[in-house]
Formats: sequence, C-alpha cells, structure tokens
Amino acid sequence: MDEPTPIPAGSIVPDTAESQAYVRGVVQRGEAAWPDKDGTLPRGVTHEIIGQHEASGLPILVRKRMY
Repeated sequence: MDEPTPIPAGSIVPDTAESQAYVRGVVQRGEAAWPDKDGTLPRGVTHEIIGQHEASGLPILVRKRMY
C-alpha cells in the first residue's frame, strides 16, 4: 500500500472555512497554477498548486513568490 505524500510545511490546506475562502480567492484571481514540466510557474502566479484537498475539492497551495 502506498503511503500518502506528506504536505510540505507552510502549505495552505483548505480545511477550514477561512482557508477555503482564501484559496478560492487566489484561484479566482488567477494567482495559482500547476508548475510546468520544468517546474516553473507562469508569470504573475504567486502560489503553486501541489495537490487537491479531498474533502473540499479545492487545491492545496504553496506560496512561491510575491509581486
């Protein structure tokens, strides 16, 4: 049986109403994306999507840069 991948420290996990609202806002503003195959994020993206929270269906994010 495969072990679940640990979530990195500092990740934004949408497991509360507040974190779900935050994640929804980041996604709606286009500030979150999956990295490309080279591991880079598109210009203007501040958060990397690293997975999906099973209960909420929202992405799990990690802040990567600030503009």
